Amino acid sequence: MVEERGRVVAIEPGAIWVETIQRSGCHGCSAKTGCGTGLLGDYLSNRGALAGATRVRVALNSWDPDNISLNDTAVIGIAEHALASSALLVYLLPLVSLVLSALAGESLAGEGGAIGGAVVGLIGGAALVRWYSRRHTDNPAYAPLLLRIEPSRPL
Repeated sequence: MVEERGRVVAIEPGAIWVETIQRSGCHGCSAKTGCGTGLLGDYLSNRGALAGATRVRVALNSWDPDNISLNDTAVIGIAEHALASSALLVYLLPLVSLVLSALAGESLAGEGGAIGGAVVGLIGGAALVRWYSRRHTDNPAYAPLLLRIEPSRPL
């Protein structure tokens, strides 16, 4: 289970909205201070909700909403196999369709056909990813789970 912490920003019947800050993989790297990617990631995460923040709706299932309050830290998770298969689909399907369409276009019409085929393949692969994601919107295997709530500390 891949876990992520976020702040509860809204509570509705049967679900909560959790805001997570997207960080780059650089937060544990020793070369972070001399790397442009690490500096940019720090800059965006310091800007809070303006950049790098994502809001996710999480079903409460068996959780009591009376035990959850705004600004609590929610730990949400998603199964590793769902994350890995989704990442492979999102990244590889457009790339593979681009290459195959470019090869087909080249065999039919030379260099111009390869360029056109690559564009058509990329757009077609992206459309297939979009179709697949819409088809599986209600699949519980891809929905985040509320693992635990860490109450916010009073000031």
